[in-house]
Amino acid sequence: MNELNKVAPAFYGITLVPPSAWREYGFSLLIIAGSDGIVSDPELEWLTLELGQHVEVPEDIIADWEDFDYDNADLETLFNSFNSSFASFNKLLIYDAIRMSSADGEYALEEKEQVMEAARILKLNPDAVLAIEALVELEEVANKLRMTVL
Repeated sequence: MNELNKVAPAFYGITLVPPSAWREYGFSLLIIAGSDGIVSDPELEWLTLELGQHVEVPEDIIADWEDFDYDNADLETLFNSFNSSFASFNKLLIYDAIRMSSADGEYALEEKEQVMEAARILKLNPDAVLAIEALVELEEVANKLRMTVL
């Protein structure tokens, strides 16, 4: 197996990510999306299918995501275990956390609060989080429009 996974550079702005970083990245998303008490089927499908397949995450990492105990994990500890060379981690994680948390049609208050807590831990400006939330909302509206028109 290749030591680095190829990533769609046009979408994420990066080309190679160590597989272990994807494992922890997914764990972080699960903690955030599960903060309302459950990772719904659409949220898990977003992680494993939409994100996992898009960035070609290995099957063993996807299996780890599916088995992860997000209720008993600590976000700050997990963030501290990340490799600091993973550029753009902060904004990408917040973006994907909002997308995953919204995959079931509801971006719950607990999920929003956990996103803000993640941003605080990652030292990301709250205004940046609001801009990312607006971007995700805009993309959802554009997707609905595309489906209606086409």
